[in-house]
This record gives sequence, structure tokens and C-alpha cells, in this order.
Amino acid sequence: MTLAPASIEACCATLYGHPLVELVAGQSFHPGGLAGTRRLLAVARLPAGARMLDAGCGLGASARLAALEFGLAVDACDVSNAAIKRARTLAAGAGAVIRFVEASIQGLPFEDGRFAGVLAECVLSTTSKASALAELRRVMAPGGALLITDVTATDGLAAPELLAAALCLTGAWQPGELEDLVAWSGFEIVEATDETASVTALIDRIEARLGLLTLLSRELAGAGFFATAGSAPDAATMAGTIGDARRLVAEGRIGYRAVVARAIA
Repeated sequence: MTLAPASIEACCATLYGHPLVELVAGQSFHPGGLAGTRRLLAVARLPAGARMLDAGCGLGASARLAALEFGLAVDACDVSNAAIKRARTLAAGAGAVIRFVEASIQGLPFEDGRFAGVLAECVLSTTSKASALAELRRVMAPGGALLITDVTATDGLAAPELLAAALCLTGAWQPGELEDLVAWSGFEIVEATDETASVTALIDRIEARLGLLTLLSRELAGAGFFATAGSAPDAATMAGTIGDARRLVAEGRIGYRAVVARAIA
């Protein structure tokens, strides 16, 4: 069954708002983690004090990095109320001044041209891509930096629900689609790189916490996450799913792209 963008967004909000996800995948959920975020921000060269939006911020790890290491004035949003609450707590504990707001990337509560940079890590694949990019362009100043990382998948790829949600596979970009749509949406691409190796690193991290992942799947089944009630996979099934994910990456059917672009005046 193909999910509508709104359903995918809600599904990801349920998954990443769950407290066990932090134990399974850490505070930076996307492939590449904070090392990838740091590289994108270095390429963007936003001056200290510039205003940046972290769209789809999750627990706010990237927002904290941008504020504390790069000296940026950061706003951050996510559709998950649970994630936003946890992000506020973590930011306060780290001494990071960040304005968090519960909001969808489809309807950002910010005025036109507000941001010198927008970061969107593994979030556009969970929503309607063209309209989301139009909304990001609306809130960006001319010449502002758009920093995207997201998952790609080949046609016809089927994956178990938990894996599809964890890697944003349900709405994954087709190869080449990300660059094409970013350019069509009013941006000039500065850099586009293949970051697929970071997916394998994320799989390694998840596999190391297989017991927690199995527990998480049971919790999600109880909350009605899976299409078939009570269909939480057991540890052996989860191990097989992780093996399938490795194979799909090795075959080139799952990938990860990073794009840095500038908003055209």
C-alpha cells in the first residue's frame, strides 16, 4: 500500500517522537549524524549570527550544533510534539538558545525571507516534496543556503514498515529527482554528493541495539503503528530486516544524497 504524504509525515512523527528511538538511534537520527551536519554547515559558510531554520528538527541535535559551534541564530520546527518537548529540554541543558515550534514543513509559521539558511535533513521524503520546497523557498532570503540530506530508492522497492519509516523509504527520492526538483524550485545547486556510506553506518548503529529495536517495535505495535495490529517483528525477523537493508544498500537500491543550494534572487 502506498501512503499519502500526510500519512508518511504522521508515521514518522509517531516513530521519532517515541522515547525508545533515542536509545536505539541516538539524538541525531539521520544517516551521517552530526558529522554530516557539520560538513554541510561548513560548506554553507553562514556568518555568525545569521538566522537559520532546522526544518524537521527531531530532538534538535543539529539545531544545537548550529547554535553552539557555528554561532547561528536558530529556529527549529517538527511535527512531533513529543520530539519538540524533548528538544527544548536538551537545548536548555546544553545552554543553546533555540526557538522551537511544533509545525509542519508544509505550513511554516515564519515570514517571507526570514532565514539566511535552511537545514532539512531526511525530512522532505516524508512529505509532499514540491510544496515543501516552495515553502522553504518562501522563508529564505535571496542567496540563502538550502542544506538537504535525504534518502533515495529505486522503483519498486518494498521494505518492512519499521525499516521504511526509519529510513524514510516510503517517500524516498528517485535517483536524480532531488537535484532536479531543487533546481526547479528556485535554487541554484552549489554541491551535490553521494553520502550512501552513511546509511551503512546508521544500520551498524541500529544493529548494535537490536534488543532495544525489537522492544521499540512491540511498543509501536501496541500504539497501532503497524498495518496489522500486533504484528511486531521478533528479534530474528528484525535481524533479517537489517540484513536486507545492508543488501539493498550494497545493490545500490537505497542511497543517500546531500545537496547544498542557493536561493535565486
